[in-house]
Amino acid sequence: MTWRAALVFAVLAALPGVPGISQYSLLLAFDALLFGAIAMSLDLLIGYTGLVSFGHAAFYGLGAYATAIVLERGVLSLWACLGAAVLVVGAYALVVSYFATARRGIYFALLTLIFAEVVYTFFRYTQTFGGSDGIQGLPDARLWPGAAIDTPLRKYYLVLTYLALAYAVCRLVVTSHFGRVLVAIRENEDRARFLGYSVQRYKMAICMISALLTGLAGAIYPMRSAFATPDLMLWTESGEFIISVMIGGLGTLVGPVIGGAFFTILRDKVSSYVDWYFIVIGVVLIVIVLFMPRGLLGFRRLLGFKQWRATA
Repeated sequence: MTWRAALVFAVLAALPGVPGISQYSLLLAFDALLFGAIAMSLDLLIGYTGLVSFGHAAFYGLGAYATAIVLERGVLSLWACLGAAVLVVGAYALVVSYFATARRGIYFALLTLIFAEVVYTFFRYTQTFGGSDGIQGLPDARLWPGAAIDTPLRKYYLVLTYLALAYAVCRLVVTSHFGRVLVAIRENEDRARFLGYSVQRYKMAICMISALLTGLAGAIYPMRSAFATPDLMLWTESGEFIISVMIGGLGTLVGPVIGGAFFTILRDKVSSYVDWYFIVIGVVLIVIVLFMPRGLLGFRRLLGFKQWRATA
């Protein structure tokens, strides 16, 4: 982790100490950081490997359901929830990545979308998991016996810790030889194959990493909201993840985090005034795509700042 990233996380860690900050603001910050972490995980596929996934919401939703099922059965350990999410999301991601990475371009995107719609439909119409209402009224998870994650402050630090660990994993990936091969695949898949790399294995590996990080984010979500519903797996949720990556900037780690946080806060503020908030978000996205093709992170160049490195 660079000193600049460490400084940012230090500032975020000090945020709850700001005088006058409300519990609502801490929960909004929770949502912003969680969404940003998911966007960062997704950018491992879109920005670094050139694979557009329209099914990331399924990983997110499965992680949430894994936590919900564990908590509903009285197992309150945070680690049990995360372990269940890794098993469930990992098994699903293995199947999806095997079939989806066997195809290129739009076929990869379509296959991830189709698999996600199958999962959404299964949970939407299966009453064992609550049907369209999902699983509601979950108890608080515990870090260890007697240490419940039951306040906005504790939930905020939980998601901040997750973001820091996810950033460290993503940075390790993109700065390694493995990460450079992914960029080579993005630039010219055939040439990477001719050089002797097993392209599908690399694609599967990065799909698994991205899916597990997203699934762990999903596993944390019910600890803030106390529910898991099929709506978490809707294709529109996957679309919002992609929009967040585009807003922040493709091919970086920091950009999607900024984009995810920006999208979450914008949606929250605009929706508190009007019901047609997606029109406003759409206009903002059009402006960014037309005038800031590198996203909000690329906007720094227009202000004369040094460009962030690709690994930032």
